[in-house]
Amino acid sequence: MRPDPPAEGYPFPAVIPNPLQIPALTPYIPAAGALAWTGILVTLPLAALSLLLRLRRADPVGRRQIGWPLFAFAGYIVFMLVGIAAPELTWLSIVWAALIPVLMVFSVMRYRLYGIDTVISRTFVTAGLLAVVGGVYFGVAALSSLMVSGYDQVAGLASALLTGAFFQPLRRVLQRAVDRLLYGPVGDPRVLAERLVQEVRRGDPAQALAPVIGVLREGLAVQGIAVEVTGGEPGHQAVTTVSGQVGDSPREVPLIWHGERVGRLLVGPPAPRRFLAAHDERVLDTLVPYAADVAHAVRMAADLQRSRERILAAREEERRRLRRDLHDGLGQTLGELAMTVTMARLSLKTSPKAAEGLLRDLRSGMDAVTGDLRQLVYGLRPPVLDDLGLAAAVEALAGPDDAEGPATAVSAEGDLADLPAAVEVAVYRIVQEALTNVRRHARATRVRVELRREPEALRLLIADDGVGLPPERRSGVGLTSMRERTAELGGTCLVTGEPGAGTTVEVTLPIPAAGAASEQEPAALSPTHQAG
Repeated sequence: MRPDPPAEGYPFPAVIPNPLQIPALTPYIPAAGALAWTGILVTLPLAALSLLLRLRRADPVGRRQIGWPLFAFAGYIVFMLVGIAAPELTWLSIVWAALIPVLMVFSVMRYRLYGIDTVISRTFVTAGLLAVVGGVYFGVAALSSLMVSGYDQVAGLASALLTGAFFQPLRRVLQRAVDRLLYGPVGDPRVLAERLVQEVRRGDPAQALAPVIGVLREGLAVQGIAVEVTGGEPGHQAVTTVSGQVGDSPREVPLIWHGERVGRLLVGPPAPRRFLAAHDERVLDTLVPYAADVAHAVRMAADLQRSRERILAAREEERRRLRRDLHDGLGQTLGELAMTVTMARLSLKTSPKAAEGLLRDLRSGMDAVTGDLRQLVYGLRPPVLDDLGLAAAVEALAGPDDAEGPATAVSAEGDLADLPAAVEVAVYRIVQEALTNVRRHARATRVRVELRREPEALRLLIADDGVGLPPERRSGVGLTSMRERTAELGGTCLVTGEPGAGTTVEVTLPIPAAGAASEQEPAALSPTHQAG
């Protein structure tokens, strides 16, 4: 809006008219110029001072990032002051001003000052879309005008339809091309996710972390990736798989599976000349859930292997205990009873009173043998399951309502009479352990236990209104025991709960069909018949 200057004394050959000039502002131009230059001369040093304060408070990486812009603006201020003092040297500030964007680009690209990759990516995609879509629109419009001249509506409609058909596929192609240019050969997080799924399917579940960290490292283009899977049981160390060097201070990303922390992802520093901003976040947002699933599978595989080893060891220990009890306990007692019978038979005619005493001892010995046999049987299977059935046994575990304890409600749906013995024992022990945990730790007022028989599964739900689970929790002996019993039968055990919102234990145990069970029964009995 500044009016044209007078022609007399104008330093250039001709005055170029300003089409937006307002002649009425002529008396105020000197004051406005002085005010504007005062603002410039005040704000530029303040901006440089702001950068200087940030430079002093920043870490070494931040100093390298801020140093280049500070150097650019400080040089410009110096040369601008020189130009004010000596107008013939004004060209120095003009030349230096041209270097400011160069130094800014160097700071952004070399030291990752900003997440400039997002700006570049969207700029290229938008420019490509405008160019191609505009070209297609006007090209189709021109062609339609030549072929169907006089029908403007047809030309516009054809152009719009063809342009709309090109838009979305073109945007995807341009985005993948820009991602490939900025981030390497694999720039699309969806492509990385597909590769990850394929790699996991081809590999062993226990060794599935290696392809996961390989895909993550390639997608993020970092110097190293590590996945640390926390031990599913107390006392077991975490399983760590590393690719490359993660450095002394890697970025930590938690791996969460259904609300439970199963491990963490350690991301090393970026490779040289790499962008660090939005693309890395997109890759992590897309692939971390897959990594959490794989980490959970690895932990479950390790827990299952340890469970199998413990089952084998426990079975052999139980066999050893039964052999010792039968040999040293029942065997010795039965041998003594046999000798007592022989002595009673020999003294029956000569000394009836002595025979009567021997028979009383024999009766006492038989009662002791019966008690020992009962203890062995009770150790193999809870007798309450055979006496009352599963539903009544669970109700017996709940017990009567106690004024100091939580009120427990038990409900059962479906026929629970013909369940496999292993399923009955597992459900009984899981309910027993869960109710013990509620009474000891939950501080709950109500507990709900539900049993539901389905055609191919038995579902168990134990829910309380207690304090819930802490955010950072480790599975104790009770939770580990429940998961192991469930895993032994091929089922699933999910323990969830938010702080203050109670805890829920959901167990699903598969039940073989009746035909399959009857087919397997003779094969299971044949070793016993052979042994007999």
